[in-house]
Amino acid sequence: MSHPIIGIPILTSNPVGWAVLGVAGYLAYKAGKKAGKRGVEQVDRECLADRAIKGAMKTVYKAKLKTDTMLTSTKEKYGGMWEEARAETDRQA
Repeated sequence: MSHPIIGIPILTSNPVGWAVLGVAGYLAYKAGKKAGKRGVEQVDRECLADRAIKGAMKTVYKAKLKTDTMLTSTKEKYGGMWEEARAETDRQA
């Protein structure tokens, strides 16, 4: 097996070597382009802590909406009873 330094003149002076160097350069270019694209996508994304806090806020808001709906239906259900109880208490006093 020859030393890598000895192989470089063979690659640069031979047309097959030019093809090997060209393919290696193209692959390095594509890998760099792909890594740069991933870097840009990650910059645009929210960080994990922000996403977690936002998810928790959504969950709390949904729970609040459900609680408000439940309380409204309970108020409608027992509102009439409450007024009757107040009226009876006022008559007795």
